[in-house]
Amino acid sequence: MDTLIKTTQKVDILEESDIPPFFDVLKANIIRSHMELTVIFLKATVSNSQKNSMIEDLEEQIAHFLVSEVRNTDMLFRLEGSLRWGILLTQNGEEEGNAFLNRIFQLVKSKDSPFKIDLAFTLQGIIAEVKNDQVMFEDLIGKQFDVFSQLTEPWEIEKVTSFKTQPMERVKVSILEENVIFGEVLELTVQKMVVDHFQLETKVFSDGHEFLQSDWYLSGHTHIVIMNDILPRKNGLNVLHTLRQMANQKKFIIYMMTNRKSQGDMIYAYESGVDEYLIKPFDLNLFQAQLKRTFARL
Repeated sequence: MDTLIKTTQKVDILEESDIPPFFDVLKANIIRSHMELTVIFLKATVSNSQKNSMIEDLEEQIAHFLVSEVRNTDMLFRLEGSLRWGILLTQNGEEEGNAFLNRIFQLVKSKDSPFKIDLAFTLQGIIAEVKNDQVMFEDLIGKQFDVFSQLTEPWEIEKVTSFKTQPMERVKVSILEENVIFGEVLELTVQKMVVDHFQLETKVFSDGHEFLQSDWYLSGHTHIVIMNDILPRKNGLNVLHTLRQMANQKKFIIYMMTNRKSQGDMIYAYESGVDEYLIKPFDLNLFQAQLKRTFARL
């Protein structure tokens, strides 16, 4: 920011009533695309002795300042009532929101800051990270009123955690293994896992043909497929090619089990779309650790 902010011209930013449709679209991607979304609320306070005209000038000057500091991907909007603003931080979590507010506060308080306003004021901020697609924009608005009413110190930042509770996400796990006993062992290993925020549904298939003839793999849920490369009727590579040709193929996370150890075989498997390559015999604890790492990335 290179110039002093002295203008009182009304800055063109969104209003609170404009935000709900944008918020609904963004929160839908929280589950589908695992996108981060954080809402920041800002409140400025001045002494009661200030005239309304001076407060109106201050409101526009702060709005100009905020416009110069937010990114093009963020949404700045006025809240109902004077000297209050909100910012939708897309693709950012609580930590980034906290860093943003601290930077804003330091700029305002710094003696060397190019942001200069004659009227003295202080700021308070609220950070609300949203991790649940059931949250309504009205819930956030109501919460910020409650929290601001409880803040007593200038330059105070409060983190709201009540919107961070994540819903359970359904994940399908298919095991394609001809050996009945080993298939059951793998299924039990998966079922014993405790993975926060995920509900696992497992099913074992004796070969690729049985799997592809079912409608089990046609839903839109995240789907982990653990399969042998050699199977009766349709083998693992046939299944792999079928899944990777589907329009929604990114929902599949594919583990290939094999006795083949050559570098050429591994390269071919990865180039064909395998996500994890398991050389038999493999340790079940290691296998479980790989699965947990997969869930951590979802």
